Parts: sequence; structure tokens; C-alpha cells
Amino acid sequence: MRKKVLVVEDSILMQRVIGDIIALAEEFEVCGYARDVVEGWAKFNKYNPDLVTLDFELPGENGLALLKKIMDSNPTPILMLSAHTKEGAELTLRSLEMGAVDFFTKPAGPISIDLYEYKYELLNKLKAVAQAKFSDLEIKRVLRKTERLNEYYVGIASSTGGVHALNYLIPSFPPRSGMRTIVVQHMPKFFTGTLAQHLNDRSSVVVKEAQDGDPISPGEVLIAPGGYHIKIHPSGQKVVLTDEPSRHGVKPSADILFESMAEAYHKKTIGIVLTGMGHDGGAGLKRIKECGGLVIVQDPNEATIASMPQTAIDMGLADFILPLNLLLQKIWELITHE
Repeated sequence: MRKKVLVVEDSILMQRVIGDIIALAEEFEVCGYARDVVEGWAKFNKYNPDLVTLDFELPGENGLALLKKIMDSNPTPILMLSAHTKEGAELTLRSLEMGAVDFFTKPAGPISIDLYEYKYELLNKLKAVAQAKFSDLEIKRVLRKTERLNEYYVGIASSTGGVHALNYLIPSFPPRSGMRTIVVQHMPKFFTGTLAQHLNDRSSVVVKEAQDGDPISPGEVLIAPGGYHIKIHPSGQKVVLTDEPSRHGVKPSADILFESMAEAYHKKTIGIVLTGMGHDGGAGLKRIKECGGLVIVQDPNEATIASMPQTAIDMGLADFILPLNLLLQKIWELITHE
């Protein structure tokens, strides 16, 4: 049975373009079109779609207003359509924090006829979004300040659904915790800086987009910039950004980060894999285990997209398989255990 897609887009021309692309896939069918929040909300309730494509730029209230209505009433997989602008990046991060599963950037602005050239990329996004699961995250501040800390280096990998998970985890890190954390989140270059700023504004630790040569400092979280791989320098004291080819079609790659962490820190490494599509992280976690480190994965039953954590489990690499609130508690237990 085909999944029903509601297309919310104010441009009639873009409605046609998106509808034509969706029609190429046997598993989807467009159940309706809407041009603004009021019409979108009415048709959402009328057709009960399986997923929604939602543009930000709608007349009157923007797309975030409809996103909130949907997530508050009947959480449904949503793919946001974004523009390559600073404002577009800000709105995209807000939508992911509010529960949108993923986003797709229009290649040439709001009226983007050449979207046809990216039809397979858009369909792949829709297929991933259609697999999303939702779980309520009750935020529990489980971390506490302590005077005794073990020296661990934490690498976190996430992809689709990861912004929501990171917005749960990182703001719960305690001040002066001494944790050294590097994050690979699969996002385009323009968006990772915005993600870092959003997390920094909400956190008691310093969160920043990494630059080549940044030191690895206690109490800081470095976010790998989109379009570059991030590695640990053999000295273990700083990060190195590289422009080598993508791995598994992604750049940055968690495998590359994890492998370098294993070589630099050995048994002091904790590799964590959260929600995401694909297999990135599996090879790197294998190297972490070979060097004596620990592996924690988000419970696939809780993850928005289960592929990445399930890969680690299927490879027999996971020391702990936990929902996010217990994952956070486990990190703290490891860091504070004598």
C-alpha cells in the first residue's frame, strides 16, 4: 500500500514539481496539496497522511507553525524544504529541534525548477523520513557535578534524527564536567555551525564548530563541520580537518573520527552511535573495540532511524544498548567510576 504524502508549498509551480517527483516512486502517492498553514492543517486532519513535505516560506504563518500543530497533536514524519540562506539554516535547526525528521535544501531558492535534477536525492530523503519512529523524550538531568573524573574521550555519531537527540544529550552535560567530546552529525557545511551555536546557547558546556587545529579541551564539545572529515592528531591534543573523499557517501564520516580516536586514546575512548540512516560508524567502532575502548549505542527501538545503531549491534560491537536518558547516565557512571 502506498504511503500518503501531503505537500505543503505555497507555489503552485513547486507543488507540481514536487508532486511529479513523488509520482516517480511506487511507494508514495500525493494525497493533497496545501498553500498555507490553515489549509495544511485542515488537509492534514482530513487525509491523515503518512508523511508531510513542508516548506518554510508560507503566506501568513511560516511552516514552523504547522509543524508545531502536527507534532503537538499527531506526530508524523515531516521533511522540511529549506533555502541555502542563513535564515534558512536557523529555521531548519529549529524545525529539527521541534521534531521534523530531516530537511532538503532547494538548489536554487524558493522557486526551484531545477529540483527535477535532484529528484533521486529528494526521493531518498522521503524514503528515509518514511521510516521514522517517534518517542517522547522526558528530559532528566541525570548528570551531577563531581570532583573525581576519569579521563575519557567521547565520540558521538548521528545522522537522520540526530539533531533532536543531540538537543537532549548535550544540554544535559554538567558544567565543569571535564568531558572531552567530538560530534559527527551528517549535515551540510552551512548548517553545522548553526547547530553548534544552537547547542551552545542551551548548554552549560562550550559547544563550537571545530576548526583545524582546535585543542581538545575538557568541558568542550566540538562539532565536525559539514564537508570535512575530522580526525584526532596522533598527539591526541588537537583535531585535524581533512578534505579527503567521503566515506559511505558522507562527509564528515564517523568511521574516520572513531578510527583516529582509537589510535590516539585506546581504552580511554567511548564511541557512541545515535539515530541515523546508513552504516557510518560501524568500522570505526570495530577499531575502538580492538583498542580496548567502549561502545554505546542508542536503542534502535527508540531511535528515529534505526540503521546506524542496528549496524553496530549486528556487528557485535555494542557494550551497552540504551535509550537516551539511560545512555546519558551510563556516560556519567563511566566517567565518575573509581
